[in-house]
Amino acid sequence: MFTMDDLFEIAVKMEKNGETVYLDSMAEVDKPILKDILEWMAREESNHARWFTSQKNRLNMTVDETRLKEMVPSVLQDMMGEKTLSLDTVNFSTIDTVDDLFSTLIKFEKETIAFYEVLEIFIDEGSVLDGLRQIIQEERVHIKSLETKMAEFSG
Repeated sequence: MFTMDDLFEIAVKMEKNGETVYLDSMAEVDKPILKDILEWMAREESNHARWFTSQKNRLNMTVDETRLKEMVPSVLQDMMGEKTLSLDTVNFSTIDTVDDLFSTLIKFEKETIAFYEVLEIFIDEGSVLDGLRQIIQEERVHIKSLETKMAEFSG
């Protein structure tokens, strides 16, 4: 079972993991535009990790454990193990088209939003909830930006 502290720690790990994967993957792609996109995504993930860390450190993590146990699906526990979401399984060296890269990034952003929407259920403090909703909105903006860039390169 997850506690609120665990959920915030998972969010931090997701963002840091994303940043690391994006930065490491820059060495595996040849096209400058792909490197630029990966660098932008890494910066965004780093900013989100800092926010989650600051919230984790300041929140009083006293959430009803029964509520968490009832609400957090077991699939989330399976998904979160040692690694986070599908980005860990991506071999960026095999991505050779812009469309493939964009599709991969969009999928990860959607999975991240889904997790944050679960996390949102457990947050009662207004400023923290507002901050999380802002990050969810930023993730949605990432998707729109990625879709726009994908269309530009495809068309």
